[in-house]
Amino acid sequence: MAKIIPKNDEPLRSRHPQRHVVLLKSRFDHRGGLEKYASRIASAFVEWGDRVTILTSGEAPHSKIPVVSTKTVPWPAFVRMEQFDRFVQKWLKKGGADLIFGMDRNRHQTHFRAGNGVHAAYLRSRFQTDSFLRACLCHLNPLHRKILELEQAGFENPALQKLFTNSEMVKRQVLHYYKVDAAKIQVIHNGVEWREMEADFLQWPIKKEEGLKKWGLDRDCFHFLFIGNGYSRKGLQPLLAALSRIRQEPFHLSVIGKDNQIDMYKAKAIQLGLQDKVRFFGPSQEIRLFYQLADCLVIPSFYDPFANVTIEALAMGLFVVSSQHNGGHEILNSDRGAVIEDLLDPDAIAATLLQAMQRRKTALSAEAIRSSVACFDFSKQLKTLVEACG
Repeated sequence: MAKIIPKNDEPLRSRHPQRHVVLLKSRFDHRGGLEKYASRIASAFVEWGDRVTILTSGEAPHSKIPVVSTKTVPWPAFVRMEQFDRFVQKWLKKGGADLIFGMDRNRHQTHFRAGNGVHAAYLRSRFQTDSFLRACLCHLNPLHRKILELEQAGFENPALQKLFTNSEMVKRQVLHYYKVDAAKIQVIHNGVEWREMEADFLQWPIKKEEGLKKWGLDRDCFHFLFIGNGYSRKGLQPLLAALSRIRQEPFHLSVIGKDNQIDMYKAKAIQLGLQDKVRFFGPSQEIRLFYQLADCLVIPSFYDPFANVTIEALAMGLFVVSSQHNGGHEILNSDRGAVIEDLLDPDAIAATLLQAMQRRKTALSAEAIRSSVACFDFSKQLKTLVEACG
C-alpha cells in the first residue's frame, strides 16, 4: 500500500483523540480504482492518528493495518453482497467503531464515499446503450435489485453523517433518487498520483518515439487514446461512428481495455472504413506508455461517476475529450479539454474531435495541462477527505 507523503503540503495532523475507524471494502483483490482509493484512505486515517481496521472478504494483504476478512460465496454476486453486509453488521456489534467508513454499498456506515456513483442512475443510462427490453429486464435481475436495496438503505440510513461523492453529477443523482439531506453531501473529486507520475511525464517525448516504433504507428498522425473496460458503457460505439465521419483526417485511435464483444467492435471498425486508423490492444500493463505517445484521451462515457483516466491523462499532459455523463468532465475547461454535448449525435462528436485535433501535444501544452491539475494530487484530496470526517 502506498504511503501518503504530502511533501510540500502540510502533513495530516489529528485535532482529536485517537478514534477507531473501521473501513468497509468488500473486495481488495480487483486492484482497480476503488481498491486504490480504499488503501490510500486507510493509510490517510492512520497518518491522521487514528486506529484503523479493514473489513473485507477474500485477500487483503496489508503489513501495517489490521484486516478482518470473511469468506463469501463466489457466485451469485447478490448473495455474496448480502453475506458481506451481514458479516459487517455482526462484527460491528462486537468490535465497535467510532467511525465507520464505507466504500461499497452497505446498509450501515457513518461515512460513505460513493465512488461507484448511483446505481439507479446507471440503470437509467442503459436505455441509451441497450435495447428497451434488455434495459427493462435489468430491474428484474436479482443482482441489480440487491444493489438498489443496499444503496437505498445506506444512503437513507439516519446514522449516515457524511456522504462523499466524486462529482457534482453524482450528488445531483443522489438527491434525485433518494431522500438524503443535501447538507450531508460533500463533493471531493478524484485524486491522482500527480507527483509519482512526474518522471514518466518528463520522459514522454522519448517514450513516444519508442512506443510509435514498438507498435509501428505513424508519428505524423494525431493520436487519440481510448481506455476502458466495457466498451458499451464507455461509449466506444458512438466514438467509432464519429471517427468514420472524419476518416479522411490524419489520426489514429488506440483502444485499451477488455470487452467480451471485442471482436464485434473490431468488425464495426472495419465496416466503418477505420481498419487502418483504429487498433485494439486489449488489456495492457503499459498504460503510461500509451499516455506518453497520445495527444488526446477520449472518454465518451454513458455513465461514469468520475473516470480515473480523466485526471490521469491530464496529469500526463493530454487534452481530454469526454461527455456530460462522466463526472470527470467537471474538471475540464477549454484549455485542457472539451465536453461532448450529445453522445447520440455522431456529427456533434466528430466536431468535438476535430476541435481536439487542433490541440496536438507539444512540450509547452503538455506542461501547461499537467501543471493545471497539480491541485488534484492524492495527498491534497485525501487530506480534504480525512479532515471532513472531523
